[in-house]
Amino acid sequence: MTAPLIFGHRGAPSVLPENTLAGFQHAIDAGADGLELDVLLTGDHTPVVTHNPRLLADTTRDAGGRWLPQEGPALASLTLEELQAYDVGAIQPGSAYDRKHPDQQAQGFTPIPTLDAFLALVAAQPRRIELLIELKHDPDAQDAPSFERFVSLVEARVRKHGLIEQSYVHAFHWGILSAAAKVAPNWRRSHLSISRKTDPDGTLYEGSPWMDGVSADPDRMLQDLVARGAKVWSPYYKDLTPEMLHKAQDLGLKVMTWTVNGTENLTSDIEKGVDGLISDMPGPAVLLRDGQR
Repeated sequence: MTAPLIFGHRGAPSVLPENTLAGFQHAIDAGADGLELDVLLTGDHTPVVTHNPRLLADTTRDAGGRWLPQEGPALASLTLEELQAYDVGAIQPGSAYDRKHPDQQAQGFTPIPTLDAFLALVAAQPRRIELLIELKHDPDAQDAPSFERFVSLVEARVRKHGLIEQSYVHAFHWGILSAAAKVAPNWRRSHLSISRKTDPDGTLYEGSPWMDGVSADPDRMLQDLVARGAKVWSPYYKDLTPEMLHKAQDLGLKVMTWTVNGTENLTSDIEKGVDGLISDMPGPAVLLRDGQR
């Protein structure tokens, strides 16, 4: 059994602020094989590395150092210059994020990085770092860019930095991945999912607008993904059964689970034989994985 690749989920948020250059570098230094990151566009169409379409109060301060009292403006309403006046280098004490990542270390002023800055950091590493580049796009969003434009803008930057061959375009919205198959056919595609049996807001159910017409029947879903040229199925770790893992792998899909934290969960997925693990704690995940080799 091949040991799974370990991906730092948004860097290493158990230690440093998520989706920041410092967090990504920490994950690399801790031995992660790859990085998972989120990409959205600013109002002037610059790809930036961040998860939420609006600035998150739990992790954002304004130019005066004040925590946002509530959800902030939409990224699509801000230019890059306006966006980078905000600080995402810490978590607001007592917030939900603070409870989720109690040991995270605050940094000095830290703007949301551009995708170009992130890719330059990865390209400068002395070893190959695999990338899962998640394009954030909600089917209900009214101001979202077209799939083709979004993919093209991001793919052009990844290609400019020479990182296409070590990256995947990664998305919950499978319409983006269908668009990628047309406008960037050589870019490997990774299909994210979470079942409604696990989460009421899950994306995986019959008739889901997230699935771009793919059947929610487990066997047919995997067959449909293979027929569409998918390389990776990335389910929420609680959704993955040994049976589905083996079926996917037998069909030629790599299976990479998210977001796997804690010794028990990490050990379970390593022992199942997944191809990759996406974790908030990449350093401990690497140690656990290597200890079982």
